Amino acid sequence: MIPKNGASNVVTQAPKRVSIAHIESGLGLLWAQFNHANSDEQAVVMRACMSNLIIYCDTPKEAEVISQEIAPIVDIHPARILLLVGNANPSVGPLEASIAIYYTALDDGWQVCGERIDVISTPAAADRLPSVARSLLVGDLPTTLWWASQRPPPTAGDVFFQLAELANQIIYDNVGWLNPAQGVAAMTRWVAAQENTRIVHNLAWRRFAGWRKLISQVLDPQATPGALQALHTIEIAHGPHALPMTWLLAGWLASQLKWQSVDGKRLSNSELVWRFRNNNQDIKIQVKRLPKGNPLIYHLMFDWGKPEQAGRICFERLDNERIGIVEALSTVPPRAFTAHVPERSTLVSAQLAQRSRDKIFENALKSSNAMTAVFQQ
Repeated sequence: MIPKNGASNVVTQAPKRVSIAHIESGLGLLWAQFNHANSDEQAVVMRACMSNLIIYCDTPKEAEVISQEIAPIVDIHPARILLLVGNANPSVGPLEASIAIYYTALDDGWQVCGERIDVISTPAAADRLPSVARSLLVGDLPTTLWWASQRPPPTAGDVFFQLAELANQIIYDNVGWLNPAQGVAAMTRWVAAQENTRIVHNLAWRRFAGWRKLISQVLDPQATPGALQALHTIEIAHGPHALPMTWLLAGWLASQLKWQSVDGKRLSNSELVWRFRNNNQDIKIQVKRLPKGNPLIYHLMFDWGKPEQAGRICFERLDNERIGIVEALSTVPPRAFTAHVPERSTLVSAQLAQRSRDKIFENALKSSNAMTAVFQQ
């Protein structure tokens, strides 16, 4: 038995290689062997499966990282996992498969909470992955596609579109996109075209949920009267690869506060500025990428001050658990807030339970798309 993730009680065994045609029968054999191994204990073996989860990766390296996240996902949300890799090097033929089961101990026996099927293909055979996935889905269960590739989904071509046709929900992550402007524009158009047929979710949206809650509380008109109406400058500093998430945060502010995007400018390879208009008030958002760090937002400052009266609040991430108000840069009392940086597996498992579209997220995405002009110069 191989434990997966120290925070999870789920265990598994080494994957077993099977042919594509014998995946289902191979899983049946694993079930039989597991039941037989526990028959002497007179333990009950239960199976839990709440949904199908298709995970698409471009490379074996991406898949290796994902493999470490499957156990904590199925611990919270039992599922049949189909891990597809489209740019691999199978040892025999264009496609290769392996299977495994994940299980955890109960008071009176065992619960199998995950069936995992890995299918890797050569680049030339990647277009066969959707048809393989279709044949392996458990009927009558909701299906989620987690697009774990760093390519924006609609720019990846037929493999994405065919896999999306199999799913009720699509999960993606824009952290690390090489061309954020292209990705945001393509994803916005695709989401708008779904017309309520699918749930679409960006993991970055949950990743900065703590920031959204904090901003809403501290800048609430009852807590800080007049701040939102007089706001004229926002400064954001983020770590490497976090520009798309920062972009979505700015889009959320613009959509919620009814700002109109005016223009933007790239100041350097690590700095840019956007300008918005709210009635007769100009709002400037300055964004800077830090030279090192994790893909997180580290610094966020709101300035609504006037020549005759200062008004400013500056947040900084203190560590992976807390965000604080910087006393020297703020006109409000210092405080520290709990803001845990969640694991990606936690974000995915939480989203798997969702069954409705998030209109606030979609409006933020539309506002983000209106800001792409800064990268078209």
